[in-house]
Amino acid sequence: MKRSRRHSDSLGRASALLRDHGLKKTRPRIDVLSLLLSARKPLSHHEIAGAIPGADKVTVYRVLSSFLEHSIAHRIETGDRVWQFAVCPCGHTEHCHPHFSCRKCGKMECLSDVKLPRWSRLKPGRVVENQEIYLHGLCASCRKEGA
Repeated sequence: MKRSRRHSDSLGRASALLRDHGLKKTRPRIDVLSLLLSARKPLSHHEIAGAIPGADKVTVYRVLSSFLEHSIAHRIETGDRVWQFAVCPCGHTEHCHPHFSCRKCGKMECLSDVKLPRWSRLKPGRVVENQEIYLHGLCASCRKEGA
């Protein structure tokens, strides 16, 4: 089966990301990460496991958990009570800016020109471990289709 250039590029990026985050390059990790990198939208656990031939659902769950723990992927709740997973399209591993997610086509885009504030004025003893903002609506293409 011939692999697309996009898939080939995502395999190289997946290996580099795993290396950069100190994770072993296992077949399940490379498969899941290259799928997330080549996807045009966030994917659910079910979609990921279904897209990888012979994938074990528990292994996919553990891989996704390790990606969240190492800030490789983001977990997104899109309003339908199903978590979806994505690698930030701009390559950032921290939520340093908001993201826009189209509720119709699922495309996610970075709003890189909007920076999230660093929380320095918290009550004593509190530490922010993660911050994220997702804006949900219709992208320009989907909005035109509905007009």
